[in-house]
Amino acid sequence: MSKDVMTWLQEVRKLDAALLSDMGVRVVHHESLGPTVAFPYRKEGKAYAAKFRTIDKKFLSTKGVSRGLYNADALSQAQDQPIVITEGEIDCLSIMQSGFLRSVSLPDGWTEQGNKTEALTASEALLRASPFVVVAGDNDKAGESLPKAVVNLLQGHDVRYVTWPNGCKDANDVLMVHGEGMVAQCINAAKRIDPPGGVISGFSDLPPLSSQRILKIGADPFDKVIALELGEISVWTGLPGHGKSTLTVWVADEISKHENVRIGLIGFETHPARIRDQLARSNMRKPWKSLSDGERQKLLADLDRRWRMVHVTDEADNHLGWLEGMVKALAVRDRCRVIIIDPWNELEHLPEKGENMTSYINFALKVIRRWAKTLEVHICIVAHPAKIKSEGKPRPPTGYDVADSAAFFNKPGLGITVHPGDQEFQVQIINWKTRDALLYGLDRGGTALVEYAQAWGCYRAIGSVDRQSELGI
Repeated sequence: MSKDVMTWLQEVRKLDAALLSDMGVRVVHHESLGPTVAFPYRKEGKAYAAKFRTIDKKFLSTKGVSRGLYNADALSQAQDQPIVITEGEIDCLSIMQSGFLRSVSLPDGWTEQGNKTEALTASEALLRASPFVVVAGDNDKAGESLPKAVVNLLQGHDVRYVTWPNGCKDANDVLMVHGEGMVAQCINAAKRIDPPGGVISGFSDLPPLSSQRILKIGADPFDKVIALELGEISVWTGLPGHGKSTLTVWVADEISKHENVRIGLIGFETHPARIRDQLARSNMRKPWKSLSDGERQKLLADLDRRWRMVHVTDEADNHLGWLEGMVKALAVRDRCRVIIIDPWNELEHLPEKGENMTSYINFALKVIRRWAKTLEVHICIVAHPAKIKSEGKPRPPTGYDVADSAAFFNKPGLGITVHPGDQEFQVQIINWKTRDALLYGLDRGGTALVEYAQAWGCYRAIGSVDRQSELGI
């Protein structure tokens, strides 16, 4: 059986025996998997961990060891040559066999959520030292988002992407079907993702984009009015004290669980302890103070996996330049796909000399939309409306009512107002802006009437749960 594993690598996967030997690839009988191929992970020539793989694609790795990039030593060698990034050790070896020795692999592949960037982030300086980086990922839904993730990490650097021949998912497929020459040809033909200056291209030249474009809660009636597009911004408004921040956090948390994405929160007004209590209530059905030590540990482990918070201090200059740094750190370093700015009004706004606030807001929102598009994230902007003059019950505000600029209506892809209903604990979620109704699957101008369960810090369709149970009666 052991001999069959190595025979499979050489005769089926077409990898060169001398290359396998040089890279320390060998057959190991794993106590859990049986006969496996062991791919050693080296640092300065010395193995510190290994990835184990069976013929039928079962994987395990050395326990208790955090692995960097496979073949990471190549990053410090021949620095006049490009670096090629792959999603697996066998693909990395296939590209090395085709003449590109500065090929590396992510330690555990890639996902549609783009949440495996630690090894790339740790090697950022060495990646930037290369003349250019070629992303040679898999031709599947997960691999589509890898090139853009590398671009976001290495902003300003020359990053290119590979297109594999029809019927081939990855570099090793090309090696097995077409040989080393075709692998090399594909690498040499890689196209730059964000070329400088204006470029005219055909549609076939568009770089791959993540297939996970629209994020939803996964439950009605919320999915009829709320959909967050990656690469877009949304504006969330409502009368003061009527729950726009609470709803935004709850929506983000539900989307995080349904879509398996991480949320970033830049909060100016609400203390993190209050956010923690809300998430305890909505996830554990208890306030934070009532949780046992075990329940707290369980909740914190879950929230640490799905949330990141920016701790805003009064001493910081919280202007647009500062915000850009925070957004990029959340998106690139912490892999957040949804970022909340709450509230917009607390940012320090610094218009140019002679520039009025309306022009500044229009410029600022345009820049923030550009960040969202470049980083492939969705940015939620919570904004207070200006004082609304009305007799009797105030009307629901829209983007036109947010202080200083109509751009709050014109710029976002989605606009939401949180407004009280006619009965206690009823909430209207009003959609006053949908840029692309077909893409979002929403009706423009729709309203969802829901019920706020104050004791649980969450929202439910009216009649979906017992009122007395919700209120702790």
